[in-house]
Amino acid sequence: MSKSFKDMTNNELERYINDHQDDETSELAFMEYNSRLDWNKVPAGANPEEEKRIIEDLIVQRTQK
Repeated sequence: MSKSFKDMTNNELERYINDHQDDETSELAFMEYNSRLDWNKVPAGANPEEEKRIIEDLIVQRTQK
């Protein structure tokens, strides 16, 4: 491995994970990748309209990256 996982971009990490699925290091790469994800959740008490708006906003955010 020429770069440490922390120095890799998300795309490089994804490629590494896919290319090394049978290798223990892919789990370490996945842990680094997973730590970078910005998990968003709908609040438990959200009404259906609020839930729909939040989900649509998340979709827009993800597609604009």
